[in-house]
Amino acid sequence: MSRNITRVFTTSGAWTKDPKLYSIELVVRGGGGGGSWPAANGNGHGGGGGASVKSPKRRIAAMDLPDTVQVTVGTGGLGGNSSDRNGGDGGRSAFGDILETEGGKGATTTTRGKGGQSPFPGGDGSQAGAAGGNAFNPRYSLLAGGGGGSGGGSATGGKSALVPGGTSSPAFWQTLQSGGGGASGAAGGFPSGGGGGGQAPSIPAGRGANGCVTVIEYLYDEDE
Repeated sequence: MSRNITRVFTTSGAWTKDPKLYSIELVVRGGGGGGSWPAANGNGHGGGGGASVKSPKRRIAAMDLPDTVQVTVGTGGLGGNSSDRNGGDGGRSAFGDILETEGGKGATTTTRGKGGQSPFPGGDGSQAGAAGGNAFNPRYSLLAGGGGGSGGGSATGGKSALVPGGTSSPAFWQTLQSGGGGASGAAGGFPSGGGGGGQAPSIPAGRGANGCVTVIEYLYDEDE
């Protein structure tokens, strides 16, 4: 008999191998990029969604893992404002050197943020006034990158597969679904959604959502 435990890291830390572990699966998602504030009065651009990736094999054997692994969780990029107009890049997330993925790029005063690249890329942020880019699930899975943030100007954020824009912590977010992109001036949905562009002179841009790292542990039963 066996059992499994799902551990979700929403901040960076250390993972320690259980003596009864025989294999793991991983899902790693990067932080979303922040939206931008325009160079003058008007609308900024949206930040890119963080990318997602899962372990290429169904499971990674315990014998192939060190006793301790450093887990890096990418933080979302800050949204632009009247003092710092460009959005910040979302941080990369990683499970040691075993699996990693990119964060989304922050928007600038002249360009939208690009989604992080991986087998499950994040949605692109959009130009001012346009809805955020969608993140698709190319491998027929519910797993997808974070949705892209919308441009400023009352536009909606991009989807993450079936997750609508602006949605945070959707069903099964721990292992599958990522957050939608933020609407104009709104933060990206957790995990990995890109922030929406700001609307000068009164609405700062939204920040990107943090990523996360999920470790699904398969262990021998306590009675064995």
